[in-house]
Amino acid sequence: MGKIIETQISRWDGGIANDPRDPRTNVATIVTNFDILDPYRLIPYQNSEDGDANASSNKISNFCIAKLNSTPTYALYGLGRSTTGTDRAKVFYKGLSTNSTNDLTDNGWLETANNASAANSSGLSPELFVFYEKTGLIYMADMANDKIMAYDPDGSDVWDETQALTMTHITQGIVHSKDDILYFGYYNSAGSAGVKSYIAKKDGSGAWNLTALALPDNMRIRSICEYGNYIAIGCEVFNPTAAGVLGSVIYLWDRDATLTTLSESIYWGDDMLLVLEEINGALIGISFSNVARLKPRITFRYLSVSESLEFFTLIPTQASGTPDLIQYKQKINNRLYFLMEAQIDGEGRDGVWSVSGRPGDFKIVHERTPNNDTAITNSTSSLVAFFFVGDYLFIVRNDNGTYVMTKTDGAGTYSASSIYEKLFNTIDSNTTKKLLGATVMTEPLPAAGQIILKYKANEESSWTTIFTEATDNSLSHSAINIESSGATLPQYKELKLRIESTGGSVITGLKFKEEIMDNDIY
Repeated sequence: MGKIIETQISRWDGGIANDPRDPRTNVATIVTNFDILDPYRLIPYQNSEDGDANASSNKISNFCIAKLNSTPTYALYGLGRSTTGTDRAKVFYKGLSTNSTNDLTDNGWLETANNASAANSSGLSPELFVFYEKTGLIYMADMANDKIMAYDPDGSDVWDETQALTMTHITQGIVHSKDDILYFGYYNSAGSAGVKSYIAKKDGSGAWNLTALALPDNMRIRSICEYGNYIAIGCEVFNPTAAGVLGSVIYLWDRDATLTTLSESIYWGDDMLLVLEEINGALIGISFSNVARLKPRITFRYLSVSESLEFFTLIPTQASGTPDLIQYKQKINNRLYFLMEAQIDGEGRDGVWSVSGRPGDFKIVHERTPNNDTAITNSTSSLVAFFFVGDYLFIVRNDNGTYVMTKTDGAGTYSASSIYEKLFNTIDSNTTKKLLGATVMTEPLPAAGQIILKYKANEESSWTTIFTEATDNSLSHSAINIESSGATLPQYKELKLRIESTGGSVITGLKFKEEIMDNDIY
């Protein structure tokens, strides 16, 4: 008999490894629909359900929290459209309570008076939808009609144009905590030399300053965020008449509109920077590249002193469609959430992803799928927007022209599959091993709980189920063969194991033994 090696995993908080052969036991090849914040448990997320009974007509494409009235009462607002008559911007809302009507627990959305723009807003941008407490208004952009529009969340005022502005691209707005001023970036590709790219600002007591900061003409602003006393400005180096995006740059601005100089300029790679945010003091930028690439890639970098350092690169393995990084983000408790469509190992990993941690220990997770176990079809569908309100997540997708919204089911159901996969390469890939047995440990399985353990050996493209365990209150299950048939467990050089959890089953451990086969030629 060859040497017996036992591998045991009881910590899960490393996220997805950049290299699938990373030997650290707390990282995975993929994690989907699991919360990894508790380092010693994989906790499944609840499944999703219908989030808008009228999603196809409401066409909500962005969200924010705003003050509904002077009580004050806050509500979740969605930026949509009215298709009755002319194409007008329209705002919907729902309460932040639970177990009531038209709130976080159901699919109803309400309308205030005056919730539709007075004029045609066919150029409505989904990028800008921000509430500014000082003015009590929600701001958005109509590109076709060259204007910034404002809506009073309580519906007491008729709304339409509030500021003329010519733009072809715009960012989401931020209200900086240091000065309580609203900022956003915009770009006008049709502008003359020297008047194309700007940061605009608005103080609650004053007028708009549309040219608070001017940037070079070839810098198209994609994402901005608060970075200490500064605003970090993520830009594409853009050449519309040549090769398109030529790379990315981040500027740091101290918010002093009286100065024409910037505090810092940092080169951010030769790809398209779309998402920029600060977490735990680190400035994170996520970029997408598919120009002159054999395979598209998504690259993660952070700012180290005055240079960008790459810490993760995802190269999707698309069987169909094209991967996409959507220019949409949300920061919660020092975790950056973003929206991405990608296939890994031929399986769709679309939905909401996250980055958390610190330099040297960043964690990337595929947090939530957009529609439980139903994959979106990349060629005909696309992700549009998402928003967290506490434990409730809303995701909007466009299914071949029809808008669909899902949200977290508050009823405590767990019908969606939560998935953990890890590649094991004990010793090296030249050594043959024989799987002798495997165990999955859990918290006591709930009544609807189920655990499935599967494997792929070497180059196999399909999964083989080792066992399924659904016994109420079970704490572990072990197998020494393929339980459905009695067939022997595989020999291999590399082994990938996959745990699927449904019904609220919490994973606490994975253990397996393998025999090292002495079958080399020397």
